Amino acid sequence: MILDGSSFSRAVGEFTGTALLMMVGCMGVAMSFPEEAGFLVGSFQYGLTVCIVVHVFGCISGAHANPCVSISCCILGHIAKDMMLLYVACQLAGGLAGYYFLMAMLPAAVIEHNYPALCVHDPMAELSNFQILAIEFILTSVFVLGWCALWDVQNSNCLDSASIKMGLLVTACGIAGNNLTGASMNPVKTLIPLLFHDYHGTFYPQLAGQTLAAVLVPCIWCTAFIYSDKPMETVHGRPKRT
Repeated sequence: MILDGSSFSRAVGEFTGTALLMMVGCMGVAMSFPEEAGFLVGSFQYGLTVCIVVHVFGCISGAHANPCVSISCCILGHIAKDMMLLYVACQLAGGLAGYYFLMAMLPAAVIEHNYPALCVHDPMAELSNFQILAIEFILTSVFVLGWCALWDVQNSNCLDSASIKMGLLVTACGIAGNNLTGASMNPVKTLIPLLFHDYHGTFYPQLAGQTLAAVLVPCIWCTAFIYSDKPMETVHGRPKRT
């Protein structure tokens, strides 16, 4: 892969978008909230941050800001493998940079108040590793399905509100699973805070569920929802199967 101007812009877009996702998304849950409403605040904050990232960087890099999205995009054939690897590298670097700047901006008292660490979600103690994997797999699958639908040619005329749709989708998944596994649906959001604080919590089942969804969902989408035996034609400005 030759890192030309377009590739450089896309790489910077992924770096910056993921950095903003970590900074703004985690900043919103940094302060203490009543326990019964904390998961709602976190879910809406994360969803709205995804909305911002997609709106700003969607025209530059696609605003993946998530290795699961880039892997799925590659499997569906929308980006090349070397571009996918570049995206993932920039996402990890951007996530680390965003989290570092967030920790530098927040007061020490706020950081110490967040247990076990800011933006770290320990799964519910009653859940087994298989249950954690299954929950994170389902939530990440819903998220990836939303992206698959967004990329599909049949949805090409319905992209005006893409940022709002993805933000609401993330919010819904967050409300469903925040108290169970943390519902990050993003390996960067799962790993970076753990690595930064050297916290040895349970994250392998979450990461496995996210990765499994990133690989299986686009394969299922190609098999079950994309038909290549019939051409597409446009009728009244909308794609339609003949």
